[in-house]
Amino acid sequence: MRVLICTDRIGALASADAGAALGRAFVAARPDTQVAVVPAAVSGVALAEALAALGDTSPVVSAAEHADPPGQREPVQRGLAELVTATTVELGESLAAALESRPRRVVVDLTASSAHDAGAGLLHALGATADVPLDAGAAGLAGITRVDCAAARALVGRTELVAVVPTAQLGDLLLGLRGLTARRGHTDGADPALMLATDAHLGALAAALGVADAPGLGAAGGAVLALNALGAWPTSGPALCAHVASLERTAAQADVIVTGADTLDFATRGGEVVGEVAVIGGRVLRPCVAVAREVFVSARELRTFGIEVAYALGGPQELDAAALTGSARGMASSWTW
Repeated sequence: MRVLICTDRIGALASADAGAALGRAFVAARPDTQVAVVPAAVSGVALAEALAALGDTSPVVSAAEHADPPGQREPVQRGLAELVTATTVELGESLAAALESRPRRVVVDLTASSAHDAGAGLLHALGATADVPLDAGAAGLAGITRVDCAAARALVGRTELVAVVPTAQLGDLLLGLRGLTARRGHTDGADPALMLATDAHLGALAAALGVADAPGLGAAGGAVLALNALGAWPTSGPALCAHVASLERTAAQADVIVTGADTLDFATRGGEVVGEVAVIGGRVLRPCVAVAREVFVSARELRTFGIEVAYALGGPQELDAAALTGSARGMASSWTW
């Protein structure tokens, strides 16, 4: 019996620890079970820990620390009028610091980035220049016709840049009626004149960079645009972990794939890790089962997003490894033979 386990955080356990606890349940049910645990995460410290557990020591530069004031428990909802003056300069400064050691790869975590400047401030921090200020937000890009990224590209050198964005934003365009400005502006009822001007400014920046609009460039306030001009490729946190771990190849050799999250409901479908694992399971035609402390999705609904069956394990929010292993033994016994 070969089992692949790749879950999000469950209870108090990070991905790697939750996977190991579930693995022990399978081995307890049948000692000769072969278990492969692949950690995965969406963003932030959890993503850095998952990559490190996979043997990838790439620095993870995050916009999270710049998104809201320290200690802010809930994200501040900003309107377009405020976002067009925000900038990604601090994120660029963090990236510049990470590049000083010439690492093979730097992961730029944009999942909490909200500045609406399409990464202009980030380019400024890396040494790029233009015929207008790059550090004054989208509003400061009026009249831009030229951007010189030579210094920024020299700083990046041969380092691979990876832009991590929420999975749901991987198809987002930057410009036009379905672009970043239109989506944000219509959400908060922004002035149409502001929306048109902002979209034009971002379009001019893209033209000056020589980058055509494409799915994903409108993610994370458009910061993917600037990173794309420096050779970066966009992905999600779980997809990056899957890439580093060659998860699809391992999944093709498994008899069953186990994923999970703290809560499984129809609105979130267990989150991005569960979604990525379910998609991979579908591609390799292996049954994918899910576990969670709480499950609020019917069996019929589960199959619409690639999950064969889900098991509610119960337990408190601070569920620990021993409790998770104990709760999962019944589930594990039903999948071993």
